[in-house]
Amino acid sequence: MNDKVLIIAIFSLLGIGILSVLLIVVPWVWDRGIGNWKDMLLNDGLIIAAIIFFIYGFYMNTRMHK
Repeated sequence: MNDKVLIIAIFSLLGIGILSVLLIVVPWVWDRGIGNWKDMLLNDGLIIAAIIFFIYGFYMNTRMHK
C-alpha cells in the first residue's frame, strides 16, 4: 500500500471517529440522566465490551501480519 493512501485512510477514519463522538456520544451522555441504574450499567457494559472486542481484533490482526 502506498504511504499517501495509508495516511489518507488513517486520517479519514480518525475524522469519522471524531465526528461520531461529537455528534452521537456526547449528546447521548449529556441527555440521558441517572434515573435507572440497571439500564445505564447494562448499556455502558455493552459499549465497553464492543470497545474491548474491537481493540482485541485490531491487536490480533496486527500480530497476524508480522
